[in-house]
Amino acid sequence: MASIIEAFDSTVRESFAGIKILVWALPVCIGYSMYNTAFGSIVAIVTGVLFFGFLTESCNNIIIKEDKILPGVNILKYGLTGLLALLVMLPYIGLGALVGYLLLTYVNIPSPVWNQTFQIISVLFSISIVLASYIVYVRRLNPLEAYNLRKYFIGFFETFMSFSYLIVKLALWSVVIIGLLAYLFSLFVGFQNIIWSYIMCAVSVFYLVLSANYMAQISEEVFTFVEKKDEENKEKERIKQMGLEE
Repeated sequence: MASIIEAFDSTVRESFAGIKILVWALPVCIGYSMYNTAFGSIVAIVTGVLFFGFLTESCNNIIIKEDKILPGVNILKYGLTGLLALLVMLPYIGLGALVGYLLLTYVNIPSPVWNQTFQIISVLFSISIVLASYIVYVRRLNPLEAYNLRKYFIGFFETFMSFSYLIVKLALWSVVIIGLLAYLFSLFVGFQNIIWSYIMCAVSVFYLVLSANYMAQISEEVFTFVEKKDEENKEKERIKQMGLEE
């Protein structure tokens, strides 16, 4: 099973990993601080595409066992990778949004507690529809692989369970990490300042890198087994055909 501790360790132990996270937090912070302006929107969109490409290459580096997990400074490559990944996942994003909308709009459980629980599960289910295509795609960065429905459904259930577990873990971490930071800032600085915004953006970037690392682990664990079985079946088929020819 994918380990969040292993994902954390491989995220922070790499040289300059902290610097890369802090650098990515800068445009994120600019976009957040100016979200209601045209410039802020442009910065947010460009940063989102580039950062998505960065995360995708990071996942692929983990899967293909590269020495360096977090890629370098090739901005053009990030942009192309991010755009292609978004285009590949677009149908799944639409499907996930539609499923989430239908579940949240038309299913209403009388009990408030159970209804809220169902809504949380519905949101996680909808996100998993998208992430399942992502863990298939990042393995080979082959657009056609993302539409391999056999692999998709194999990965979906593992993604749903593991992603839900990840969200719970990150929420618990946030209570400790962000809770402590918020308490210190409330005592000495306050929250209406750029320093607090930048720290929160850096934490968000770190969480996204950690989550991408975790998703790569899921992809590796699930599909290594599947691909090994496929190769064994192909080998048996080849041996069988050779026997028939003789």
